[in-house]
Amino acid sequence: MTSLNFLPALPEALNVLTAAGLILVAGIIGSRLVVRALPVPAITGYVLTGMLIGPIGFNLVDAGLLNKLGLLVDLALGLVLFELGRRVDYRWLLREKRLLITGIAVSGLTFLALLEVLTLFGVRPLVASMVAAIGMATSPAVAMNLVHETRAEGQLTERMLNIVVIGNSLAFVVFSMSLAALHVEYQAGWRSYLLHPLYLLVGSVALGWVVGRLLIWIGHWLGRDRQAQLILVLALVAATVGVADMLNLSALIAVLAFGIASRGHDRAHALVEVDFSQFNALVYVVLFVFAGARLDVSHLHQLAPLVLAFIVVRFAVTLLTTSALAHFNGMSSAKGGWLGVALLPLSGFKIIMVQHAAGVYPEFGVQMATLTLSTLVILEIIGPICTRYALIASGEAHS
Repeated sequence: MTSLNFLPALPEALNVLTAAGLILVAGIIGSRLVVRALPVPAITGYVLTGMLIGPIGFNLVDAGLLNKLGLLVDLALGLVLFELGRRVDYRWLLREKRLLITGIAVSGLTFLALLEVLTLFGVRPLVASMVAAIGMATSPAVAMNLVHETRAEGQLTERMLNIVVIGNSLAFVVFSMSLAALHVEYQAGWRSYLLHPLYLLVGSVALGWVVGRLLIWIGHWLGRDRQAQLILVLALVAATVGVADMLNLSALIAVLAFGIASRGHDRAHALVEVDFSQFNALVYVVLFVFAGARLDVSHLHQLAPLVLAFIVVRFAVTLLTTSALAHFNGMSSAKGGWLGVALLPLSGFKIIMVQHAAGVYPEFGVQMATLTLSTLVILEIIGPICTRYALIASGEAHS
């Protein structure tokens, strides 16, 4: 035994807690430097910082650590989706049929246009349908972050958030239907292609509904104590993410349904509006630095024409649809156009759905993940800039 045996052996890689700390510190510093140098939102700085410390940069946080951080990221996104769900009154949305029709039209036309473009570029029909489904969804995390950052409120802001919920919900439904077709292609048997998508969709929504009712029941018993209800919400969001992971359900859909149900069924107003402002900065740093670290540019040069066509068509269809339906939806043509610009960010965490399909059929998932990640490289950077500019140009931003 030597006198230095008490010294630890240096690890080959960072552990999870150290990686989480590095993500937070690097995200705050990197974002501040980017925002001081360029007129961009903080999100762009987080994403660029993530790219710098991730596998495509200095590899301080490698792919293995990113996988281990998955549940933490799901929890952070769960808080965003719960807050978004709480802002959606589904009964009002069902009565406000014009907004519902606008959301469905934007999502449906975007899917059909992207499916046509991907097919023209020779992408397999099944892969094309899944990637087109992902293209229907605007990032809820980007939308919520920029609404908070700019303190935006008004006609465009509320319609944007409701359309984000509609688009993400429809994207999940279409993706689940494509997953059923995937089971058929691989001859997995009728139980797989019938029951698996049904289990994903119904099970995730049911889990969110049950937890939403549980929140109302416990909240009524606790009384309108803000601190107690805040702890309760955090605990139930964490539990929902954990249970969904254990049951192989979609944590993101479950938490979104949880937020919607907790508002829609709270007729006695037992719940107070929980203030997440003290957690927002932490949540968004984790989400977007992680998103940047997950990006992969290795295939971007090969897929550049397809990626460019995907982005241009998605943007053009959204912009034309929201502009054409502006008066139908009670907005001026200008605000309808800015709404289309605001919906540009692609939901980076739809990659979780890609990973789910890849987990079932790995050889199939590689092509889909490559195409999705290549698109995200561009939209994770320019999307938030467009949304922020749209909120400011519409006159609804206060910061």
